[in-house]
Amino acid sequence: MAWDDDKKAAVIAAYENSEPTPETSMEIVKELAEEYSESPNGVRMILTKAGVYVKKAPVSGGGAAKASTGGGRVSKAAAIETLTGAITDAGQEADEEILSKLTGKAAQYFAGIIAAINNG
Repeated sequence: MAWDDDKKAAVIAAYENSEPTPETSMEIVKELAEEYSESPNGVRMILTKAGVYVKKAPVSGGGAAKASTGGGRVSKAAAIETLTGAITDAGQEADEEILSKLTGKAAQYFAGIIAAINNG
């Protein structure tokens, strides 16, 4: 179903009523996506454009620098989730098909770069 103004308003209201925090925001988005038969990225995009999306706190330790030095094992799912958040925070739509092909280290590296651009 396409996004109309009523559906956008309902998703935004439901999100705000859930009292999102940086720790719970992603889970709330996933639940709303299921409830409204939309992708999590689509829901996050609507919330970001409305200015109500609560970003997950950035990972300490400089993700881009750590990834480029090859330090440590990286959870692919967590890295791609972080990258998806950084892309949508930049107001862009994340392509899950392309992102799923990245390694965890590559996703972490690009997430660090995009986050630096978003915050710069």
